[in-house]
Amino acid sequence: MADNNKQRNLPGESTRTNRRAVLKATGATVVGATGLAAVSGSASAYSHEIETIEIDEGGWFSGWSADGSLPVADEVFVFIHGWFGDSTVSSQADDVLGSLEDGGYDPDEAVALEWPASTINFFGAESDTEDVGEVAAELAEEFYDDGGGNIRLVGHSLGGRCVLWAATKLSSGYEIDTVAPLGAAADGSELCEDLWIDGIDNAGEVRNYHSENDSTVGAAYGGWGDTALGNEGAGCDPDGYTDVDVTDSVGSHMGFLGDEAVGADLAAAIDGDPDDNDDDDDDGWGWW
Repeated sequence: MADNNKQRNLPGESTRTNRRAVLKATGATVVGATGLAAVSGSASAYSHEIETIEIDEGGWFSGWSADGSLPVADEVFVFIHGWFGDSTVSSQADDVLGSLEDGGYDPDEAVALEWPASTINFFGAESDTEDVGEVAAELAEEFYDDGGGNIRLVGHSLGGRCVLWAATKLSSGYEIDTVAPLGAAADGSELCEDLWIDGIDNAGEVRNYHSENDSTVGAAYGGWGDTALGNEGAGCDPDGYTDVDVTDSVGSHMGFLGDEAVGADLAAAIDGDPDDNDDDDDDGWGWW
């Protein structure tokens, strides 16, 4: 639940304008974001080779598509990066998967979905997440049609928007087994009232990991009467949805990647035994 004492925008102030001010303040360092992102990559290799599938816009006539298919297996881990994360998507996916493996989760296959997020136009990238999510949904449907088992779909920052869009874009009769946004760059109202509320029904479980220390998302999202999804949580509690407060463990926007508490909780949830310390009332680099 959002802290009602937290300072909000004045009534009528545009959250988009607020977001623009934050992005302007960080714009000078965006050019170096790719290099900064590389620092977050894990130095150790885990037991799974991560396959990269590229999602891109083909133009006016072909639209968005993927250059491959998900491997058909019983357990498949899929990661989607955020803003400026395409250059380090493999290392980011490795960090997240490593924390899950340390928590006891052992997928048969691991995939990173790469999309063109290295652009100064943040709002354009934010808009593209719907198309990326739609392609991810198509990949999931093909996977299930071919006899695949379970998909564990994890997205960081703008990738958190992608995974929520993926669940929302699924055709009737399909379900993504686990959907996990990490530090999602979104407003709580987008999940509770608007874009993705129906998508929760298309997931076995949605677990949203957020940290009050994620000042990046906290400064750019939320606002008057709203919450920042990756900073405070959703502010609502629909069936099939869990807010997981990892403030004590995650110290920054990029701190979600490879975090031990995130990995342990998500691995336990996949195994059907999530930690008892989940807080349903709760509240870097590679950028958003």
